[in-house]
Amino acid sequence: MKNWTRRIGTLVLTLVLTLATGLALGEESGETALPLPAAEGGEFALLTPAEDPMIGPREESYLFSEGEKSPWGYADPSISVRLGTGRIYDTGYTYARVKIASPAQIRTMTATESLSSSGTVLGHLLAKRVKAVVAINGVLEADVSSGGLAFVDGPILYQGEWQRPSAKTTEKKLANWRAEEGRDTLVIDSQGDLVILEAETWGETYDRILAMGDEAVNAFSFGPALVVDGEARYGYESRQMSTHRVAQRMAICQTGPLEYLLITSEGPEDPGSKGLLLDQFIELIETNFPEVRTAYNLDGGSSSTMIFRKGKELWAKVNCPKSGKKRALRDLIYFADAWLPAEGSGQ
Repeated sequence: MKNWTRRIGTLVLTLVLTLATGLALGEESGETALPLPAAEGGEFALLTPAEDPMIGPREESYLFSEGEKSPWGYADPSISVRLGTGRIYDTGYTYARVKIASPAQIRTMTATESLSSSGTVLGHLLAKRVKAVVAINGVLEADVSSGGLAFVDGPILYQGEWQRPSAKTTEKKLANWRAEEGRDTLVIDSQGDLVILEAETWGETYDRILAMGDEAVNAFSFGPALVVDGEARYGYESRQMSTHRVAQRMAICQTGPLEYLLITSEGPEDPGSKGLLLDQFIELIETNFPEVRTAYNLDGGSSSTMIFRKGKELWAKVNCPKSGKKRALRDLIYFADAWLPAEGSGQ
């Protein structure tokens, strides 16, 4: 009887959310994040920067179109996800709209305990490790031949713990590092907001993050910033970021309080796609998702990875479906579930 109750509950939830949004997978015009269902028949778990209870995802919270084996969304009172696809400049892209109830649900993790290790893990296995609802690759380059830190020279803060500079950094190395030229840095603060820091040197960036105290939960320097305060930033020049070479791209964006857009484009190695220049990627975000207030470029190329459910696999790579290529990652940005349904509630 319990299984039938859950099935009926899922069908009702799917119908309500579909009617509320009036949009199906891949329809971008006027689309918004799925509303969070009412918090009834359960309670919210306590998440902190240091603690993730690793609750979900749950089978009954996935949303399916009739006849489809893979879900297009997920929704419970703590988190909703809507997946979509599209094309621009003869290139496919995949996106996920995410809404969360608590800022502690946007989190980061690394494949190994120390950044001095070059260990990597496939993205879906990292997501499974923390039971993420949806996840994307971060900023640490997965190519272990470079030590994995080729483009990440600035401050690195994961879940309130400093990775760079570390407690073992000598005063001389710290002074030299502080004097190096800085780059756009992303801070995810305690309110779940994406904050862009721009500074002349890494020292200035580091000091600004330190001044934020516990307000700064995650921080990393890769970039560049693609959208700041709703304004697209074209014309960035960098050979490292392959700005003038078509490639796979990945970005994390914020569209409103505790609402986000994760977006990744395919590359020339994906059948049927040419790949995007960086300015074309920015144009994709500005044109098709004008509500984006902040957008930040993450590691691209074959590292571009979005993890969600595919078929019966709760953690699977869902972008670039025609290539099937998977690259092991060194870090992950993910969204956690925080809803604990009451026993027998059917949620």
